[in-house]
Amino acid sequence: MNIKSVTSKYLDHEQWVAVLAWVLLSSFCLYLLGQREQTPFFSSYWIISAVLFLAFIVCFTIATREQPYKNEPWLRLSLVFIQLVAIFSLYYLIPYSVVAILMTICMAQLPYYTSIRNSVLLSIPLSVPLWLIYQFGWGDSYAWISAILFWAFNLFSIVTMGTRLRETKALEREQAINRELRATQMLLQEASKQNERTRIARDIHDLIGHHLTALSINLQVAARKADDELKPTLEKSQSITKLLLSDVREAVSDLRDSAVLDIENALQSLSYHSADKRVEVVCQKKLGIQSIDIADAVLRISQEAVTNFLKHSNGDRQSISLSRQGDKLCLFIEDNGSTQHFKGGNGLTGMQERANEIGADLSVQTKGRGFSIQLTLEGDV
Repeated sequence: MNIKSVTSKYLDHEQWVAVLAWVLLSSFCLYLLGQREQTPFFSSYWIISAVLFLAFIVCFTIATREQPYKNEPWLRLSLVFIQLVAIFSLYYLIPYSVVAILMTICMAQLPYYTSIRNSVLLSIPLSVPLWLIYQFGWGDSYAWISAILFWAFNLFSIVTMGTRLRETKALEREQAINRELRATQMLLQEASKQNERTRIARDIHDLIGHHLTALSINLQVAARKADDELKPTLEKSQSITKLLLSDVREAVSDLRDSAVLDIENALQSLSYHSADKRVEVVCQKKLGIQSIDIADAVLRISQEAVTNFLKHSNGDRQSISLSRQGDKLCLFIEDNGSTQHFKGGNGLTGMQERANEIGADLSVQTKGRGFSIQLTLEGDV
């Protein structure tokens, strides 16, 4: 794995800006700190300050990684807490109030864990140590001005990141709706094709079949009344009519048998690939689903499972498999997310209701690693 792929895995454009700010700030502070007689370069005081700067950026990088962790969100919250400890410690070690830039970077993470209102309220007590330490610890009589100004910067970062987060969630909702609409559209197209094939088969059977049957009967009557010279011709015509009627019935049967729903394309539209999430769909060929209600239930349950995975799971991979095992239709959905704090909601209730409507069995497995849903339907579908 090259350096570019590694860094792109952990950092996006906004994070690179934060890293750049950290590089400039830490370099500036450590350089000025090393110029002081009390804290020369590579003294224990200077090294501790450097370690705290390094601890902050490492924790920031790990806490803001897009890929999910097993123990969400506690690991990220712990890393944010370590960042705060590093910042307050640097307040005591670095006599320059510009260190508060780190607090602005840290504050930008709060909207991901709580509301903007709560983030703003938290920013107030978190800005007070800057004033207290530099006012009474470093003797800066204007520390209260710095505290107020940096608190304003903190508010700006909170609101900016909160807006970005809302836009991201809105985009995710739009993408989810588009996936569902595409899947529904494909299913409706298949249902329309099925109805058209059924209508054609019914028309052929009712119209052409009826006329051929009447023709066969008339030929049979004519053959009985005809003289010996015409009987062979009429009997041959009657035989051809019966053969044609048999061909029509066979064609009607083939049309009805082919009036099945191709659900594969609808399910494939639920596939999803991003930097941190992946949804894969595997659908067996020629499942022979003829009931629109069953196809709709399978599709809706799959849609709900994908939505739950993208919104709530800390896993990075989900698989959807639809197959026929003997006389059973089986839908199996599984992801690799952690399920220690699983709690059923309206989504699973809706899945169970859809399964009951079509007479299927729905089971949910949350033990161990991963979350799985299995739908089983026996009999003709």
